[in-house]
Amino acid sequence: MTIDELKQYCNGEFQNIERIMTELYSVYSPDKVDYSLAEQASVAAFIVNIYTGCENILKQMLIYDKLDVQDSPEWHEKVLRKSGEIGILPPELHQTFYKYLSFRNYFVYTYIFNIKWDELKTLADEVKGVRDQFSTEVEEYLQTI
Repeated sequence: MTIDELKQYCNGEFQNIERIMTELYSVYSPDKVDYSLAEQASVAAFIVNIYTGCENILKQMLIYDKLDVQDSPEWHEKVLRKSGEIGILPPELHQTFYKYLSFRNYFVYTYIFNIKWDELKTLADEVKGVRDQFSTEVEEYLQTI
């Protein structure tokens, strides 16, 4: 993969993330108080999709840097750990991504009615800022390679 191909890949993923964010905000509004279980499931799925897009970008950047992120049971944690170690993710954003990864793991293995709305709402409220900061960090990192 060339640097131009990596940049093109990242741009494509950010376009996918933006599409999902549009869908998220068609269901979710910080001012809305009452959500049906179906709406909560949609919000949760969109949050997981957004995180997955970010994780895909990180994984491709690490592969480009020839770092081992082969599929294994703990590859998700490995991607975050290595992204922090080599400076793609600054410490604060690194910790924030661990919250989203924890939610992703919980979402995959639980029923939607077990997810606490307050915790999901916090993730939904923060996701735009997280995406914006992540986009900036990716752009800055890509300029260094």
